[in-house]
Amino acid sequence: MLFYNKYMTYNQIFQILSQHNVPLADIKVIFDGYFHVDFDCLGILGDKRGPDDINDLLEKLDQGYPVAYLVGYTDILGLHLFLNEDTLIPRIETEDFVYSYLKYNYDFNHKKVLDLCTGSGFIALAIKNIYPDAEVYASDIVDNVLSIARKNADYNHLDVTFLKSDFLKDIHGTFDVIISNPPYIEEDSKDVDAPFEPALALFSGKDGLDSYRSIFSDLDSHLNEEGLSFFELESTNSQATLELMNLKNPGYEARIIQDLYQRDRYLEAKKH
Repeated sequence: MLFYNKYMTYNQIFQILSQHNVPLADIKVIFDGYFHVDFDCLGILGDKRGPDDINDLLEKLDQGYPVAYLVGYTDILGLHLFLNEDTLIPRIETEDFVYSYLKYNYDFNHKKVLDLCTGSGFIALAIKNIYPDAEVYASDIVDNVLSIARKNADYNHLDVTFLKSDFLKDIHGTFDVIISNPPYIEEDSKDVDAPFEPALALFSGKDGLDSYRSIFSDLDSHLNEEGLSFFELESTNSQATLELMNLKNPGYEARIIQDLYQRDRYLEAKKH
């Protein structure tokens, strides 16, 4: 990697980031959240001297370090979410599922909803934001992750109850809706390029189904009659996940839903 001299202007830094093939949307986030300079004012502030040394920043970017971790947050669906390396970065597929599918097909107001494996709290907070009269709960097994999720709920002024649980094992009571984006990647998979994100939230045994074996085994005792459950899954493992659901909960009406790229991505199951 080239090493750049100190004392560059913001315009020069912008050019260097562009030369390093950093997407424009990420450059804007870096200016706003890392340099604390309004990117929209670059035309006015561009000739001002920037930070003394950007080489560490460029090295991280060249290594693929996520911009969301660099700045410590992401903005998604009108929510400002604080992040660190213990929390997965919300993906566009999850955003699309919540906003484009759930919002336009279901009304969770006055329903008791659980977001299992909540991570940053994104799903729980998005649900509460869309359905203000829903009673929303969110669980995770990692204390630091729950701290971040609580911080996000407080910052966004959303009332969510957080619980510590190993999947459903430490959850008490029943729910009208259970939603989860659990770990579902095969532990030896070469298709996942996320070296800086938490392995605990990504990988789930040799076949990627360990988390679902646990969740599906306990699901029926935590879901009310006529209750709904939704799970994100790996597209290449969709049929195996569906078969596992049907094996563990044979009375459920279960189906696979595709994402915005027309890939199998979610499992929907209704209890009768």
